[in-house]
Amino acid sequence: MPELFYHDALRALSQAGARFVVVGGVAVNLQGVPRPTADLDIAIELSAENVRAVADAFMGIGLRPRLPEPPERLAEPDTLRDWVENRNLKAYTFQDPNNPLRNADILVSSPVPYEELERTADVIEALGLRVRIASISALLRMKAVAGREQDLADIDALERILKDE
Repeated sequence: MPELFYHDALRALSQAGARFVVVGGVAVNLQGVPRPTADLDIAIELSAENVRAVADAFMGIGLRPRLPEPPERLAEPDTLRDWVENRNLKAYTFQDPNNPLRNADILVSSPVPYEELERTADVIEALGLRVRIASISALLRMKAVAGREQDLADIDALERILKDE
């Protein structure tokens, strides 16, 4: 069941002391838009210490990097720039080798910098945890750049929430 995976992943990240903000479909759900989503997307602070905390948290719940590159390389600015600019990498994925539906993406390229995501995040109680989720305004910016059909539907739903506030 996906929500158990999200709970396990968010609890592991919180217990590891990781600096992260939930983005993507789960953040859209937590902002009040019910819709299915297949994975957990997060943005993280890219220091070596935080990348290690995130990787350890995910590996502790059975997830493994999908790329042949170690996650620690995310903390290397030149490597990250190469991956984004020359390999078109959008996310570094951790996946359960026994259940591909259990996966988490670390965004490596975003129109909203991590520091801004963290500063403007909404902190909510979810599944018994205090979790930072991207603000609606940040989600709108991120979804506008992604531009897929689901993103456009999310924009419409999120804008309705803002209008109703």
